Amino acid sequence: MAVREEELIPVAADLYSIGERLKEIDGRYRLFYNARLGRYEIRVSGELQLTVPRGELDARVIARVRKTRVERADALLREIERACADAERAAEKAALDKAEAALAEKEGLCW
Repeated sequence: MAVREEELIPVAADLYSIGERLKEIDGRYRLFYNARLGRYEIRVSGELQLTVPRGELDARVIARVRKTRVERADALLREIERACADAERAAEKAALDKAEAALAEKEGLCW
């Protein structure tokens, strides 16, 4: 669904100067409040780049913007792949532990 211009309110000033700090990272970044959705959004040339979770218009936004920049794409993909591999290993271990526990129960029933 397309966003109408009147739904986006430019944020000129905020408590932690997030809008100004965004422009230091990339001069094209603009901070808006989406009145229809009730959230802050970071946009470049009208295109949505990042949404800000409710109540997080603080340093976490700056950290997330820096972390998700295109320049960091390779590092971010490696981080995601590492997290997925860790989750997969944990799931495999949990399944193996569960199977071993079930087998131990059945072995006790055979005697």
